[in-house]
Amino acid sequence: MTVKVHPQPAMPLLADPPPWNERPPPAAPECVGQSVLGNAINLYGARPANLLVIGGVHGDESEGIFLAHLLLSAGCPVLPCLNPDGALLRQRWNRHNVDLNRNLPTADWKPHALNPRYPPGAAPGSEPETEALLAALRRVRPSTVLSLHSYTESFVEIERAQEELSTALNEAVAEYTRAAGIERRSTVGYATPGALGAYGRDNGLLILTYELQRGRSHGELQGLLGPFLRLLERLEAERFAA
Repeated sequence: MTVKVHPQPAMPLLADPPPWNERPPPAAPECVGQSVLGNAINLYGARPANLLVIGGVHGDESEGIFLAHLLLSAGCPVLPCLNPDGALLRQRWNRHNVDLNRNLPTADWKPHALNPRYPPGAAPGSEPETEALLAALRRVRPSTVLSLHSYTESFVEIERAQEELSTALNEAVAEYTRAAGIERRSTVGYATPGALGAYGRDNGLLILTYELQRGRSHGELQGLLGPFLRLLERLEAERFAA
């Protein structure tokens, strides 16, 4: 897959495919919801599948949004930007200033933020973007969700012990982390009530959170594409059973 690289690495990307992609998506997207400001939240490659890829839960994490857009022709369902308002405003939260990764309807959801950076919203699932994510999950019915973020360091977080997963899944993740030179971790290191990982545990989904190095250029992200597409192929082929 050959992709032209946009010259502005910090440019926030919205819900539509970037115009510099050489190959358009194979089909028109399916709108699974709208943001607070009325921006479409689009699911590409909508179909029942083992794997769903999500980008842009946090609007200021353009690295994950960009990488998700590179995957629109990869074959698996991709929701490239869950939080288009945050991307437009260059902020982590949605337009209601809610952290969407603390707003999911989970058993551990809390009405008060453990940290001012992570406001959970008025109620679990209160935000239209959260409703769109749940709609995408119902549409795809995946066993595995790969959520693309960015952080001060890069790693893949899987909140399950290796012995809970199949040998094929563990090997697929190990192959990618070796190729990318990053770690596999079981936790980000602090409590995340209302997050996608907790939702996965509650609902029998395997959640992989990929924290990309914050500030990586689009060219560097494009360089990950080969091994990353191989990881997606293997995750799509291996259905996780809770």
